[in-house]
Amino acid sequence: METAPPSADPQVVDLARMSLPRLMFALLHRRFTGTISLTPPAADVPGRSADAGARRVWFQGGMPIFTDFSSPHDSIGQVLVDLGLIEPAERDRAMAELARLAQPGAPRERFGHYLVRRRLLTGGQLRKALRVQCARKVVHLFALRTGTVQIVAGDAAAAETDASQPTQVNSLELIHAGVVAHFDPRRIAAEMGLLLDGPLRLRSSFDRYRNQFHFSKGDEAIADALRPGNLYVTDVARLSGQPEARVAAVVYTLWACQMLKSANAPPEQATGPNATLPEATGSSIPVLKNSKPAGRESLRAAEFAGELERLEAAIAGGANAFDLLGLATTADRAQIRAAWHVLSRRFHPDSLPHQGLAHLRERSQAVFAALSEAYQRLSDDAQREQIVALLRGGQPLTRGPAGPSAQQVLESEVVVREGDKLLRAGNFDRALERYRAAAALNPEELEIRAALAWCEYQLAADKAALRDTTRAALFEVLARQPRCVRAHYDLGLLSLGSGDDEQALLHFNQVLELEPDSIDAKRQIHAIQLRRSTPEGPRRKLFGPRR
Repeated sequence: METAPPSADPQVVDLARMSLPRLMFALLHRRFTGTISLTPPAADVPGRSADAGARRVWFQGGMPIFTDFSSPHDSIGQVLVDLGLIEPAERDRAMAELARLAQPGAPRERFGHYLVRRRLLTGGQLRKALRVQCARKVVHLFALRTGTVQIVAGDAAAAETDASQPTQVNSLELIHAGVVAHFDPRRIAAEMGLLLDGPLRLRSSFDRYRNQFHFSKGDEAIADALRPGNLYVTDVARLSGQPEARVAAVVYTLWACQMLKSANAPPEQATGPNATLPEATGSSIPVLKNSKPAGRESLRAAEFAGELERLEAAIAGGANAFDLLGLATTADRAQIRAAWHVLSRRFHPDSLPHQGLAHLRERSQAVFAALSEAYQRLSDDAQREQIVALLRGGQPLTRGPAGPSAQQVLESEVVVREGDKLLRAGNFDRALERYRAAAALNPEELEIRAALAWCEYQLAADKAALRDTTRAALFEVLARQPRCVRAHYDLGLLSLGSGDDEQALLHFNQVLELEPDSIDAKRQIHAIQLRRSTPEGPRRKLFGPRR
């Protein structure tokens, strides 16, 4: 295929420095017309051989209109079938007939043209299918993490000739589809860095372009939850009822499209390096002018190191639990939990390597342990009230005996997760081993005590004989940590086992108060209500493995 002469020397962009979603938005922002050629490393080419080479995409007015690379699952015939415009049998017959009519050495009629000529398809239906085909093929490119993009401003005449009936693909919808398909939370966090862990705010431009994203119902709920501003990802997930991974995908899409920023940023501050493109088609202005990523990475490291130093100084100075978590003494449980979610995510040692902050891991371990201790103390009503009383009386706070080290806390968390997986699989004996190992690392963790009591009950030959003992152990956990979801849930299961549906409902409803998205509690409540609606029916098994 011949392309129009470029209006300027091609410019090369490194995908490792500027992701495809941000590049696509930059092209849209300046209504770029021309071609981009993506050349990925051979190992990164999705579904292609090592000699796949560059893939070109033609743009008109900032939107893709045509691609020249093949994708086996995105042939025009398959797209037409997927859209329900033709039946598979019709497609196969038409392809066979087109092949039969082909003359050696003569140009072969395009499949779409043939269908329109035979009145098996309308021109409008063909344009729709070509637009969907182009979008589907371009979405595959979002999987590329590295490689180069050569950008040439010019005209789209070649694409118009080759694509038969080119139609523009909605770039905003395309960017979101590519992010959802190929950007997992780790990839998003690596690019957004500390911004993802901080409070977020929508830009005013989002209202103008919101409908162009064609968000799903769940994504619309996420956008609505973001509207008040100054919210963290965990807050948005709770308010929207959507998983954090999905919230992160929507947040990244809006950030890449410059429609979301940090709530702490002043109005004139950009949230990332902006791309500048030619004002008009055919301009000789360089297509991209990007800030150096090294400076941005250094800024992230400096900001994080500053946060660490502030907390290290506070810990060394004997700061109380409220100060460490950045809370007022009037903070309620929801505020305490929200603060902990943000801080634990930001300072968890395991989250640092993929942010390029591995050199600060050892310092972060000590800070994380202190934050964890502060959260545990404030989560306990008695300890929290004691701290408040001492602060009001001007008395110094005394520290208890030394708790587990940061490494022990981290190891116990990993072991507990292993035990939870075994518990969900019904492997109670191995789960008990893991919980005992976790208890040895972190003896005072009440969540582990509840897990131990439940596993021992499940392994008992005579469960009825052990039921009261297990119930007492779980209530003891709640006496010290009333918001322990695991203890409430297990007490609900114990009540079911003894036939006390009313008590079970109380515990499962308490779980929902603490964790509104708990699938297990909702399932148990639904099962009780269903059984009550058919009192004469057979008693069903009410609980299965946890999720």
